[in-house]
Amino acid sequence: MKKWVIILSLIIVATITYNTFSIESEFYVRSVPILRVYHHNQGFVVIYQTENIGAHRIYVPYRWFQVPQETGVSWRAEVVYGNSIEFPYMNIFWNRNGFSHMRLFLVNNKAHHSWGNLHNPTQFNDNFDIEVPDLRF
Repeated sequence: MKKWVIILSLIIVATITYNTFSIESEFYVRSVPILRVYHHNQGFVVIYQTENIGAHRIYVPYRWFQVPQETGVSWRAEVVYGNSIEFPYMNIFWNRNGFSHMRLFLVNNKAHHSWGNLHNPTQFNDNFDIEVPDLRF
């Protein structure tokens, strides 16, 4: 009987501790593998893998990476360069208001197969004037 009281007490303490220290984030995040990324003079063109093993293209303007101090607007994109085996991929964050920001985890070496060259970059010029990326999964 004493054993059961101790076990029940430990379960109750563990439950209370978990509920006290588990803070729910205000963000929802989704990670997707990047198939190809291209430099453009206005930003990045990113092609990522969708759930049905398809591909979708989004545009990430360079202005999203800047934090204008005088306006109080926060950044909307960040790049992390590295050489880990899981690179390249991106994390997309949403909050209650919808799209919040994204992080691109890109390979350092521009000779890596995930980096490409745009053959006609001017055809993409009008696609960078956006506030929210056209995400599809």
